Amino acid sequence: MAMFFKSGRRFGKFKNQVRNFSDQQKKDLNESIRRAALEVINDLAKKGPEWDGTFKNSWVVSPLSGDGVSKGGRYPYKLSDIPKLSIKKEQFLRANKFEISNVATNSMGVRYAEYAMDLKPGRFTPPNFPRLEKGDDPKGNVVKTGKRDISRETFRGEISGGDGNSRITAPLDWYTTYMKGGGLQKSIGKGLKFKN
Repeated sequence: MAMFFKSGRRFGKFKNQVRNFSDQQKKDLNESIRRAALEVINDLAKKGPEWDGTFKNSWVVSPLSGDGVSKGGRYPYKLSDIPKLSIKKEQFLRANKFEISNVATNSMGVRYAEYAMDLKPGRFTPPNFPRLEKGDDPKGNVVKTGKRDISRETFRGEISGGDGNSRITAPLDWYTTYMKGGGLQKSIGKGLKFKN
């Protein structure tokens, strides 16, 4: 699953002003955009589920146009984990975007971000879970314990209260809440601090 956000290079009515930015202003703007992406991936890593750390450490940032190479790292992510964008005039004036995605794979090489983000239901019962190679206990804090409905596919965070061995390390719909509940905008706002 991918998340996109505009890098802010085109400012609509400010487009002509941006066109006349000095190289230093372009560098400062790019630095702010990179800091915004950094805030987002650190927040996603913090808020998401963590069983063995694989999902938390699998966020990557990729430029969708212009120069730059996909980068990733480990939580907590650093600015050096975010690709630099070009300040060359012809590329600077394009409406570039970053793609932020999670590339975690299971032992069979299958990506599972949609399940971890509660965007796709699955079977979180034997033989799929628990995974012996991942250990019995999560690294992350357990936020809820209970039973899982084994008669149907469920979302990762969908468990009922009461007796049961199911444990989750992020609340149900944590990703959707972050995206639509103001968390994304707050993270971007923290990162987009311009120098005067």
